[in-house]
Amino acid sequence: MNRKDLATFLKVAETGSVTLAADMLGRSQPSVTRCLKDLEESLGFPLVERAGRRIQLTAEGVAFEEEARRLLSLFEDLRARTLARAAGTEQPLAISATYALGTGLVPHALARWPESDRPTEVRLMQAAPNAVAQDLLSGNARIGFASLPLDVPGITAERVYAAPLVAALPESRAAEFPEGQPVSLAQVATDTVVTMLDQTRLQGRIRQALEAANVHPARAMRANSSVSALQFARLTGATAIVEPVTAYGTCPSGVILRPLVEQVDFTFGFFVAAGGNAARATQDIFDLCEAALFDLIPQVRRIDGTPSPKSETDHD
Repeated sequence: MNRKDLATFLKVAETGSVTLAADMLGRSQPSVTRCLKDLEESLGFPLVERAGRRIQLTAEGVAFEEEARRLLSLFEDLRARTLARAAGTEQPLAISATYALGTGLVPHALARWPESDRPTEVRLMQAAPNAVAQDLLSGNARIGFASLPLDVPGITAERVYAAPLVAALPESRAAEFPEGQPVSLAQVATDTVVTMLDQTRLQGRIRQALEAANVHPARAMRANSSVSALQFARLTGATAIVEPVTAYGTCPSGVILRPLVEQVDFTFGFFVAAGGNAARATQDIFDLCEAALFDLIPQVRRIDGTPSPKSETDHD
């Protein structure tokens, strides 16, 4: 499997046609077909199947498509880093983050960084926690932001934080739930409740909290991202139980956020590859992210043994 194989597969997936993919790649149709077959043989499963006059991805092909994009990005970034190193020019700052942290935190941190001090190019890749770890190990990213647990040999958690989940409700319920007043799970037991799909991570803690409160919502929605959960709350009137980074970092208009009576923590950290924590620039970036965190999120705290800084919005 090489860069050319991945690019060919992705172009076929994009166009739904071997002929169109061949034209766009400047190759012959037989060579594209041969490339797909070789890739399928190396992987051990079919990637595409014919549906009438079009080509569509198999279930395995759909799953492989995202990984193929990441692998192709790895190839391209490796080439760019090698050329930059050979030319003695500044290398891009590559950041890998989970979707929550990449959406809800990193942009706020970069906004605090004076443009004159920022690298010429900043790259943000968003992925699942284990993929963030792989980006660090491969050198595809210099720094990573991921939810916990993340026990992967070869990476180090430089800073670790916890912040409680929040309830996101439609703005029409602001009078029912005044600002600053915690909401109990029992109060929303008759609502349609939006939670997460992944039973092994955050959803498991939400389920335990619901069971401990003896709350069994009659109607439920499940999403694999907090962004979707917030939109469900805005558009359907449901109550979403979401992690606070996306909630406070990207809350859409028409949605209100309220703390929960039952404290369920979202834990996350800032990571580097083992041995990569000495760079002052890396610590400077982490400082910006930490400052953004403590301004954005109520009740966030650092839990790696280092005292939490005071937010700019704190008052004596």
